[in-house]
Amino acid sequence: MQETVKGLIDKKMINAAHDCADGGLFTTLIEMSIPNKLGFDIVTDSEVREDAFLFGEAQSRVVVGVSEAQEDEFIEFMMKQKTPYTLLGHVTKGKICVDDNQYGFLDDFRTVYDNALADALA
Repeated sequence: MQETVKGLIDKKMINAAHDCADGGLFTTLIEMSIPNKLGFDIVTDSEVREDAFLFGEAQSRVVVGVSEAQEDEFIEFMMKQKTPYTLLGHVTKGKICVDDNQYGFLDDFRTVYDNALADALA
């Protein structure tokens, strides 16, 4: 996985990369969305429980962002690798959607994310 991500960076095929760890995929996507005030529209894997897919903390996962212009090149590169990958969805202008269900906007999640530690300690 590390070599694949390095190859994607070297070939300038991605515009973002973030490890998937504490909080799982959903938290990773929120963390990636915050700096540019973007959102996401993704589809979960029907073969995996939705909570496990979104919040599971399995190791050795990285989320990468790929422009539409480079999507075909990205897919071609990934097909040559031995690293499993999944196309999740696309970036939005702040809307948070999972499986065609809208869960609000990034600003709502940002407030919760930014205040989580203080709220937990209060």
